This record gives sequence, C-alpha cells and structure tokens, in this order.
Amino acid sequence: MRNLMQNKTIELKEEILNKIRAKEFIHIRNLTEDYPIADIAELISDFSLQDKILSLRILRKDDAADLFAYFDIETQIEIAKSFSEDWAMKILQELQTNELANILEELPTNIASSILKLTPPEKRADINLILSFEDEQIGSIMQVDFLTLQPQWTVKKSISIIRKKYKINPDISSDIYIIDGQGKLLGCTTISDVFLNNDSVLIENIYDPVKSVFASDNKEDAAAIFTDQDRNTLPVIFQDERIVGIISSDDVIDVIQDEATEDMYKLAGISAASAEDSYIKNSIFKVVKSRIFWLIILMISSTISQFIIQKFTDISSNVVTNLHLSISTGLIVGLIPIISGSAGNAGSQSSTTITRSAAIGEISSKSLFKVLKKEFLVGLVIGAIMFFANVIRLIFYFLIFNEGSQVWTIALIIFASSLSLLIVILIAKIMGTIIPLLAIRWKRDPAVMSAPILATSTDAISTLIFFGLNIGVLYLGSALNVFA
Repeated sequence: MRNLMQNKTIELKEEILNKIRAKEFIHIRNLTEDYPIADIAELISDFSLQDKILSLRILRKDDAADLFAYFDIETQIEIAKSFSEDWAMKILQELQTNELANILEELPTNIASSILKLTPPEKRADINLILSFEDEQIGSIMQVDFLTLQPQWTVKKSISIIRKKYKINPDISSDIYIIDGQGKLLGCTTISDVFLNNDSVLIENIYDPVKSVFASDNKEDAAAIFTDQDRNTLPVIFQDERIVGIISSDDVIDVIQDEATEDMYKLAGISAASAEDSYIKNSIFKVVKSRIFWLIILMISSTISQFIIQKFTDISSNVVTNLHLSISTGLIVGLIPIISGSAGNAGSQSSTTITRSAAIGEISSKSLFKVLKKEFLVGLVIGAIMFFANVIRLIFYFLIFNEGSQVWTIALIIFASSLSLLIVILIAKIMGTIIPLLAIRWKRDPAVMSAPILATSTDAISTLIFFGLNIGVLYLGSALNVFA
C-alpha cells in the first residue's frame, strides 16, 4: 500500500512538472480543487526555484499566497528575493501579517523595503510592531489579525461585525476576545457561542475570563500555559492589559519542537545553531563546524582519565606482582569501559530527565533537595540491581574465559568491580541531578552545561573509584588469604 502511494505521488509530481513546462496552466489551476494546498506544496517542494515561481504565477492570487505560505522559510526567502513584479508583491500582501513579518526579517533590507512600500499603512505598522520584539519574545510570533467585540454589543451587531471581518480575512481565528473602550482585555468567547445565542443577548453575558501572556514574555512561557490549558489561542497583551495580538497552539508547537531539537543538539554536544538548519541542505563544512568544538573539548578533558588509567595500571601491575597473584592486569583494565560507560549512561538519564522537567516548569532550582533525594534512592536501587547483574555476568564470563587465575582472586575482582558499579552509578545519578539544577539557579542553559561536565567527570571519577576499590580489595583479600 505504501509503495502504491509513493508511486502515485511520483506520477503526480511528474505530471505537474510536465504541465508546467508545457504551459497547460488550466490543469495546474484545477489541481487546487482536487488536492489541498498543503499537499501541492509538498509535491513541488523538490522543484527548481524557477518552477516554483512559475507555479505561483499560474495559480489564482489567493491560492498562490496559500501555497507560498506552506513553503519552508528558506524557499520563501529565495522566492521573495526574486520578486520584482507587482503580481508577486501582491502575493506577499495576501499572507498573514505575522507570516509576512517573519519573511521580511530574513530578507535583504532593499527587498524588504520594496515590499513594505506596497503594504497598506495599517498592516505596515503591525509588521513593524512584530519586528520590534526579540526572537525569544512572544510578540515576535504573535498574530495581529484577530476578532474583538465589546461587552455592551448585542449578538446581532456582533454577528454583522464578524461577517465583515471574515470577508476580509477568512483565515482569522474563531476565538473572539472581549475588550473595553480602551482596548483592555476582559475575556473570551467563540464564534459558535455568539451565533447560537439570540440576537438581543449582550456579549457581556456570553464570555468567560481567559489567561493571557505579555508580548515581552518568553515564548516558552506560552508553551507552558498551552500545556496546562485546553485552548486553541491565547491573547497577547501589553503591560497596561491592552490586547495586541494572539498566539495559536500551532505557533507554540513550532516553539516546542524548536526548543526540544535545540536541547537534544546541546545534550549531544552539537552547536544549537544547527537546530535551525536543514541537515540535508547543510554543507559538510557546516556540519563539521557544529560538532567539532565539543568533541575536541571532551578529547582534551579525557586526558585526566588517560592519566588515571596509565598510573593505576602500573600500580595494579605492581600490586599483582608483589602479592604474587596469578591474574592478568589486562583482565582488570578490560572492565573500565563497562564501569565508565554505565556511569555515563546513568548520569545522562538523570540529566535528561531533570532538564526536560525543568523546561516544562515541573521542577525548579528550589526543588534541589527533593529531587536529589529521589534520584539518590533511584540510583541506589538501580546500582543494587546492576551490582547483582554484573556479578552474574562476570561469573559466566570467567567460567568461559578464565585463563588460570585463582578462584578467590577472580571472586575479589567480581566483587570489587560490581561494588564500583553501584557506587559510580549512585554518584553519576547525583551529579546528573545537581548539574542541571545548579545551571538553572545560575541562569545558565542546563543542556549546554550538563553534557560536557558529566562526560568528563563521570569518566574520570568512575575510573578512579574502580582502580581504588580493586587495589584495596586485592590487598585485603591477599591478607585474609595469608591468615587463612
């Protein structure tokens, strides 16, 4: 079934491309009646820039504007740069104000100015308002096209106003915000609530209070509110409570996806700027540039672990020789990747969980001791399970690969490595909790701080604990064996 759909898609793409080049424009226009604009945008996403522009030229102005809105931002910018005719400028004017502002922000100044000159004064003022906000602020992604009513109006009057607004902008939100004479937000209702009431009913009787966000607030704050409330839109207000725009759940989904991608990149030690770019379209140089910095830092910081392994391998070798033990030093050293790897994974689990919980507002730096207690107990339980799992694993391992080592020595190695595993997992869990919470308290990005610090510290600490315990246990075991 999937292959059949893919074949039909390929055939349709080829058909569209052939019709464009054959200049059979009526067929292309009729496509908008058979397929959603979003599907058409996806179908022609791989076309050349010229073919995309030709597709826009063929379609009716409103359909062309809808198609343009579905292109990714990089494509929109490239197309907008090539616009020089009135018809093309008019397509841009058909876009929602926030969509046009988003494109203008990325365009060269001369092209943006040309487009703004053709923009009606009222819409131009709205665009300048949106562009006045920082990228992190809600105002930068708000929609300024929305419906407002006043509480003293009747349903009959309100319906007349709504119909006029919908003729001008059919894509306007169905949420209606109630304002007073000064434009201050009072509450919210919906189109269905208005239309289902009698003509004589006053609007003041059919609206409810609504939570709002400030235009200067961080976009993540809006995401947190949408998570708690089942709403399609939220009103955006100034400090004096005048409504200035709305933000939709679709806008916030984009914010959440962007933040999640950015955090994922940071946790992986990749430049967060890469989260905004397309992987396929990025050059090899740009991908390398986004990844190499933290890899070099981690490699340099791993020098500590290298030093510990080098020194303690020599010490372990001397201990084995001095105690006349029939065990290979390589057997001891071979356990290091398991111990350090488990510690790193345990720390990453805690760090990722804490970072995510902090991002959605579930915990804060004030929750340090409560969260620390919970992760300590989690680490203790996981460490104990890993202790016994490692004992069983090593028993089977040495039954198969034991090369003449003394049984009591093998038993000591199994005990020491398993105990090391328990301790380093416990420490890693604590560190994976403390580091992101301290980062939040110090107003730093926990995703950036956690990955490099955890990777370096858990590696070095786990190696140190492992060697220390093994050497200590071997000395103790040797002494007990002598007395026995």
